[in-house]
Amino acid sequence: MQQHDDIVREKRRIRGEVRARRRALTPEQRRAAGEALTARLAELVESRGARSVSCYLPLPSEPDTMGFLSWAAGRGIEVLLPTSLEGFRLGWIRPDGTGTVAGAHGITEPRGELLPEGAIGEVDLMLIPASAVDTSGMRLGWGLGYFDRCLDSLERRPPVFAVVHDGDVLDRVPAEAHDSPVTGAVTPTRVLFFG
Repeated sequence: MQQHDDIVREKRRIRGEVRARRRALTPEQRRAAGEALTARLAELVESRGARSVSCYLPLPSEPDTMGFLSWAAGRGIEVLLPTSLEGFRLGWIRPDGTGTVAGAHGITEPRGELLPEGAIGEVDLMLIPASAVDTSGMRLGWGLGYFDRCLDSLERRPPVFAVVHDGDVLDRVPAEAHDSPVTGAVTPTRVLFFG
């Protein structure tokens, strides 16, 4: 039990540091990071020949994916966005362009067609949020487990890339049995591939 408590405390500490570091970014730094991130995400999608991806609508504290979403729409790349379901599960929506709604936990979610369970396993590439990722590919989420449950449930798991800021790539993040590793990470300055 002590080891579990230590892991939970360490995860909480890292999340707090990440939140503080992200809050300290100026509007200019956020804008520049968003533009650079769009370029890195586009490079990844093009290099892998992806025609369908998952992504997310960013919270104010998350790396800004809005430029990438516009880029993908302009190139006819299908983008699926997450929606919160009961039981801390994710559903996936094909946005219809009619706006957004307030979802669970105050997170903005797209309006659109809710796809059948398992549809996310058919995309070419998954781009998911994270608080941090380590150099072995272990992802640290925000503590509710939505993405870990989603990844664990997939029969076919596409390549998964955590989207983070440069300072969120750490030497090590604590992990428990339910935590899911990722294929790589995308930051404003680089695309990383793990293992």
